Amino acid sequence: MNRQQLIWIAKLAVAGLLIWWLSASGTLDLSALAVFWDRPVLLVANLAIFAFNNVIAAYRWRLLLGVVGVNITAGRAISLQWVGAFFNVVVPGNIGGDVLRSIYVARDLAPEQRASVFATTFVDRVVALAGLVVVAAALTFAPNGVVWDDPRFRQVAVAIAVLVVVTLIAPMIALLVIKRYGSRMERWAESPTRLGKLVGQLVISARLFSARPLALLAALSISVVIHLVGILWFAELANVITGQTISVTSMASVYPLGMLSTLLPISYAGFGVGHFAFEQLFNLVGLHGGATAINVYLVGLTAPCLGGVIPYMTLRREATPQSLSPG
Repeated sequence: MNRQQLIWIAKLAVAGLLIWWLSASGTLDLSALAVFWDRPVLLVANLAIFAFNNVIAAYRWRLLLGVVGVNITAGRAISLQWVGAFFNVVVPGNIGGDVLRSIYVARDLAPEQRASVFATTFVDRVVALAGLVVVAAALTFAPNGVVWDDPRFRQVAVAIAVLVVVTLIAPMIALLVIKRYGSRMERWAESPTRLGKLVGQLVISARLFSARPLALLAALSISVVIHLVGILWFAELANVITGQTISVTSMASVYPLGMLSTLLPISYAGFGVGHFAFEQLFNLVGLHGGATAINVYLVGLTAPCLGGVIPYMTLRREATPQSLSPG
């Protein structure tokens, strides 16, 4: 048994143990999953939301690829986006699917363009996270938002403020520095070595992004739409499942921190860790049923990803991509 298999088993064990503990303690009600069976309209809405988010996320990735001069068709972008979602679920670590879709694009390009594709994957991830933080900050710090009326939200508000600095302000400063000193950085990166060429290609990619702020703003806007839909849908599911009246602003305060916990590479697809985090966050702001609500939401989010095996089997008819280095 190799190291990767051991990691996979360990992550499954962590997720299983946390879910078992929450269920045994009465915190997690697994029977709530029946809501999709009892209310078919919720199942249809869940599938429609998944399809919508998959399509516009693919458009965001395609838009960012265009910034670095890589063009793919809309159909291929959507297909690869779904394949990426499939591998993010079935492969340990949430970055697996993103790397795979990048490999499928990079293999058809000249070696000097490949670093730009992998750089775009990183930018896509950052923009996706920034969109989540924008929605959370806008709703949480609105003039009549809950954070100003309820002191229980102050700790959450501080965490969101830190995320604003890390995901919005810091990247903006970095882009301004690259825009101003990019040519000098390119000269510093000039080297005949493999590493030097890679760094040089990444600097060139960064300069291309810094020169296209409107494209980045468009990509950020797409991320905002995706996460706003996600928050609204999670709030609706939580209302139905827990029987509480949960405002969108309340949900926007806890949702980003909870979803960030699911990205930690210590359990399978964020299960278990996300359940525990949402239970604590709900309790922090005077709500209950966080573990049950996120369980239904994550299952509803994860199950359609498995359908990505269909476009993947189509891709398998092409030459199987080998492991490519960005350079």
